[in-house]
Amino acid sequence: MNNVKISKAIPSDAYGIQSLTIESSKGMYKLCGWSEEEINNHFPPEKAQKAAEGLEKGIANFTDDNILMVAKMTNDNDGKDEEKVVGCCFAEKHEDKNTIEALYVMPEFKGQGLAKELYDKAHGLLDKNKDTYLDVFSLNSRGVGFYKKQGFVETGKKTFDERFKGSDGEMLEITEMVLYN
Repeated sequence: MNNVKISKAIPSDAYGIQSLTIESSKGMYKLCGWSEEEINNHFPPEKAQKAAEGLEKGIANFTDDNILMVAKMTNDNDGKDEEKVVGCCFAEKHEDKNTIEALYVMPEFKGQGLAKELYDKAHGLLDKNKDTYLDVFSLNSRGVGFYKKQGFVETGKKTFDERFKGSDGEMLEITEMVLYN
């Protein structure tokens, strides 16, 4: 991973982050029985474009309470360096707690320590005196296992989100986890 660098996100990273989020999410939707058509309908290009534009504005207005780390791979394309977002970790400081909002790594970079590096960088900028919470899809055994290795424990709280409902009515169960300070 010599050509992968981790840094704080800048507004121009928004489109790469949005693309990463979509590609990384597709596998979870497939696990829940969503068809390829349902997945494509859930992520139409115009929706992705609008989300990226919103994220770009959001990043531009981040405060010290918003932490978005990105991993970018640099490729040499005919003498021009091109960067591609291959991972990200979004965390936030709140008055009463910290939260890990998202951690995504492109499938071809999984198992190489990139998620741990992103997590460590983001978590290192959070308030050390507060507990850190996150939500993870219960079916994401790899994600649940990763967070347990970082010291998180399940709180016992399970929720469902209507946004993640397939055509058969099934919704993805979400597990809350906490890392006590």
